[in-house]
Amino acid sequence: MIPSQRDSIITQLLAHKGVVTVAEICTQCNCSPETARRDLRRLEKEGELIRTHGGAKIAEPNQSQWQPNGASLLEARIALTERVDALVVTPSHTRATDLLVDRCRIAGVPVIAEAINYAGARTVVGTDNYRAGFEAGQWVADYARQHFGGKAIVLDVTYPQANTKARSRGFAEGLRELSTEQVKLLHVNGQGLRESARQIAADAMAVHPDINVIFGVNDDSALGALDAYRAAGLDEEQLLVVCFGLEGDAARDILDSAIPYTVSVAMFPELVGRACVDAAVCTYHGCTLVGQIATPYAIVTPETLHDFYERDAHTGAWEINLPRAERLPTASAGFTLLRQCHNRSKPRRIGYVGVFGAHEWYQNLQATMQHYSRDLGISLEIIDVSQDVAREIDAFKQDIGFTATRFVNDGDTIILDAGYTTAYVARALRGKQSLTVITSSLLALAELEDELNINVVVSGGEVQWKIHSLTGPGAEATFLELRVDKAFVSVTGLTESFGLSGTNIPETTVKQAMIKAAREVFVLADSTKIGMESLVKIAPIDVVDRLITDAGINPHDHLALTQQDIEVIIAEQKAR
Repeated sequence: MIPSQRDSIITQLLAHKGVVTVAEICTQCNCSPETARRDLRRLEKEGELIRTHGGAKIAEPNQSQWQPNGASLLEARIALTERVDALVVTPSHTRATDLLVDRCRIAGVPVIAEAINYAGARTVVGTDNYRAGFEAGQWVADYARQHFGGKAIVLDVTYPQANTKARSRGFAEGLRELSTEQVKLLHVNGQGLRESARQIAADAMAVHPDINVIFGVNDDSALGALDAYRAAGLDEEQLLVVCFGLEGDAARDILDSAIPYTVSVAMFPELVGRACVDAAVCTYHGCTLVGQIATPYAIVTPETLHDFYERDAHTGAWEINLPRAERLPTASAGFTLLRQCHNRSKPRRIGYVGVFGAHEWYQNLQATMQHYSRDLGISLEIIDVSQDVAREIDAFKQDIGFTATRFVNDGDTIILDAGYTTAYVARALRGKQSLTVITSSLLALAELEDELNINVVVSGGEVQWKIHSLTGPGAEATFLELRVDKAFVSVTGLTESFGLSGTNIPETTVKQAMIKAAREVFVLADSTKIGMESLVKIAPIDVVDRLITDAGINPHDHLALTQQDIEVIIAEQKAR
């Protein structure tokens, strides 16, 4: 794997977790620890991250990486609008990308959205996610009747994005062909990455070893959960794996082996990439496009895989059967009309805003667009905004932490949970007077070590270095004996029905004790956590007094939580 590919994977891990370890880099990049450390040293010199003991964390957004080659990253984005005739944008809803799309609209540069809509985009190109998920759910229901006695214990490894949520929602609806007594559906957030999915799935399988269906909203999600299933030594003959995407060779190899039995919703990145370019060509001529162009998909099994893909005899790579895939009836009428502009003049240059470069889907999508554009005589200019995503997630956490301190008064006694967001609360508390802070967070402790006017009490318990936290009976006992003014608790999932949830089982009882100790409970969660259900339930929704989140919260979720008498506070943007 070349350095730029490893850089993309490291950036992706930082975007989702805020921190990455050398071991994770070695697993994801298939490289040695020496190579991983060399990459981290180089990226730190370039201002992309800050090295830590055993890994790295996100660099502060105001550091030098915002000034590449003497010009700001934002200026480079805006300048793109002067160089391209059309823009294709992948799911990368950051402030920088939103500004770029706005600038394109003002400049009259047409925007094509891939997978997820952008305000002002001429059309959205991608699979009908709900419909494909629904058909996959129906297929699984039929399979469960034939092979599992109608019983389906499903681990849904999902991700909080509009398109992936639609896949999970459609899949659950399709499963309703089985009776509710026969189906158990467990939702976990695998963050769209194989290693993250493996970790969370391992916890789920420890609690539910009877899982017999894995549903992943992308290939990495399904394959990571399969890794965990195998590591647990469970019977693969009693497992069905459902991949959504069939994005690259790894998933096709698993499907071809039929061990365990696997079915995939093939979304054909090769067709989506070509359709994005075709749509850009059409908009260049001012052609009117429908709001949604649904590209073909197919439910593919080991028996039908070779109808759509065959191995290249020389390279061993899988090659698509384009004519067969293009004729699938699952595409919309708009898809078949896209090439009507091929006999007219072509745009000189198309811009492509990419993210999630570690995923085979986007690697294949980008490669297809490059080759196809070249065949049409069009230049393709690529901007990778993965670093924007990483910085923006970190910025949300800073804003939430900063806003939380508005509710802390001099003389208060408060609890700070573990996590990066609560560490930002601790940082923003500096300078407060006569506070008592009780915490299980090693990060919060480090932030407050020199604050002489803040009394810091650290819980007992066992040190969990990976999550920078103290857990276990000692930590739990600390909070059970207390009564405090406020508790600031972080979660990885929050829904009206399931309540507060998390991914780390040892932390759960500690969080529960914190909640019981507080007269007022503040939940700190960025908008990607809301509407998600993680592995372990912490508490029902009615324990929450105030939720502090960012402006990305879904209006439906905002209203539903308000109706539960929860005050929803949108974090102020902290000056940077």
